[in-house]
Amino acid sequence: MLPLLQNLLFLIIELLRVPFDLVVGTKRRIYEVSRFVDAPKTVAWNVVSAHKIKLEGPPPMELDTEPDPARPGVFTGTCQYNDKRLKFAYQILAETPGEAMTLRLLTDECDPIYRVGDDYIGAVAVAGDDRQSVITECCELTHTKISTRLLMPLTVLRSLYSLKRTAEARAGRRGRNFGDQLTSAVITGALTFASFSALFDMSTAVILLLVVLLHELGHVLAMRWVDIPVRGIYFIPFFGGVAVGEGFGKSEAVRGFVALMGPAGSMLTTGLFLWLSLQNDDPFLADLVLLSAVVNGLNLLPILPLDGGRILQALTSRLSPRGARSIHGALLLVGVGLAAWFGDYLLMALILLIAPGILSKQTYALNQVMPLTRREMAWLVCGYGATLLFYIGVAERIWTTALVAGGS
Repeated sequence: MLPLLQNLLFLIIELLRVPFDLVVGTKRRIYEVSRFVDAPKTVAWNVVSAHKIKLEGPPPMELDTEPDPARPGVFTGTCQYNDKRLKFAYQILAETPGEAMTLRLLTDECDPIYRVGDDYIGAVAVAGDDRQSVITECCELTHTKISTRLLMPLTVLRSLYSLKRTAEARAGRRGRNFGDQLTSAVITGALTFASFSALFDMSTAVILLLVVLLHELGHVLAMRWVDIPVRGIYFIPFFGGVAVGEGFGKSEAVRGFVALMGPAGSMLTTGLFLWLSLQNDDPFLADLVLLSAVVNGLNLLPILPLDGGRILQALTSRLSPRGARSIHGALLLVGVGLAAWFGDYLLMALILLIAPGILSKQTYALNQVMPLTRREMAWLVCGYGATLLFYIGVAERIWTTALVAGGS
């Protein structure tokens, strides 16, 4: 199965278990996931068992721990995310060299960000040969907060993929080639087209897929401009797509620019299609322009995880984490209200599911980078405003043209 589909299936299953666990009172949970690694078993083991190592992102991190002479099997030190050094400690419970290792996270000696639950036990195993391998990661903990129930599946996946990418980089097989990226885009695009076709007619499905592709290409171009390696474009059935990079950017200026360039980059193609539509009076082009304006305009709503929400995240980077979280929380409630108003209960459920993860203290602590300067903030506000006004103007022009044509 395609890795992206495996990840989506894992996340969906785990998220669906959350309400069931809450109803029946289940607090102790086990998360387990395995992935293929294009690296020899020995290389993979050296990565997963290292006590000092720089791990690939996103987000990149560096583990730097030393054995505690007074406590056999205990390692203490730091784990660095971005520019933050966080206290980190764990105890090795069992180890079979070259095969598997089990450890307990000593949460009382760790930074508060790692206190995601009680009695946290983690395990990792490696299988394979001198060419390829499989890493299996497992964790077991007792949940004390609802937010961690929603965050843990994604945390496990992030951790596993960080190990996978690091092992592949050490084996000289860094990154996905263009063929893999194209295959992922085609398969996820086909599934997304099928989902759009189930909701709308065939013509609308084609237009929506094209609009999403052009939008994500804007993000890709922005990533390349700021030297963020691109892992590929993935389409998401019923929702849209996402351009994935190796990192998120080391400053809010970069992150805001990448977020803005999705809708801003689509201004060129939308403007071209608008001109062609007005010249040729083509209904298909008119629909393409209107949907492009609507999709990109809605994407500018200041609600996470939309591009507008990420832009707002950059603009509020000079505020305290609590203040920024309060703003995003209020706007997420607005998003829930709008989804309910329009009867989009799938979107409403999605927002409610992701909200705790987006607003958690852990997420904000890990994602804090260099905030915007006043000059950068002014440029981003101007770019955001101009892009939003452009799409409002385009939508109004198409509607006006359609009304005039209908009246005649």
